Amino acid sequence: MNPRVRTAWKAPLLSLLLALVCLPACLQRAAADELSSNPTTMNFAAGGTIRMKLNTGTLAVVGVPGEKITVSWRSTIPEDERRVSVKLERSGGKEATVVVDGPGNRMRYRIEVPQQSDVTIHMRAGDLAVDGILGSVAADLLAGNMDLRVAEPRHYRRVSASVTAGEITAPPWHADTGGLWRSFKATGEGEYEVRARLLAGRLTIRSE
Repeated sequence: MNPRVRTAWKAPLLSLLLALVCLPACLQRAAADELSSNPTTMNFAAGGTIRMKLNTGTLAVVGVPGEKITVSWRSTIPEDERRVSVKLERSGGKEATVVVDGPGNRMRYRIEVPQQSDVTIHMRAGDLAVDGILGSVAADLLAGNMDLRVAEPRHYRRVSASVTAGEITAPPWHADTGGLWRSFKATGEGEYEVRARLLAGRLTIRSE
């Protein structure tokens, strides 16, 4: 099937999947400004691998200059901010784990990592945005919206994306499709990989 052809998909199935995780599929994208709640920070050198386990909410993972990992958060309800749990662990000098748990509704999270990093993200539901990472990115989201801003296509040797029910848009690779069980794959001669999986919602991959 031509990936440019957008097909109709069953909205009731998407609604059911979103209801199972008890979170609206469309939350606002995390803003790029600094979040003011007390940040949690750990030194971590560029060039490593960072694995993230996230719950729900509106969350941005951002690559920045420097050699540390910083997690910050903000809610419209101050009491929610005190319910956030963040765990940062380093394994040797090249691997780190980030675990973030807390309220989903009304909560915005921001995770800053060294720009040159390989990042793996497992998230339950919500609105996930990834920006500024010069490395491989693997992201799994159960339900919601995923927006990956990556480098130019020439930097990647393999790109794959799939949704069980929803839409995939990836202009750099001329992919635009929607419906049930949609996916696309692309190969190149670059150094990095992108892998994105979404059960229900909208998946966007674009170049910076």
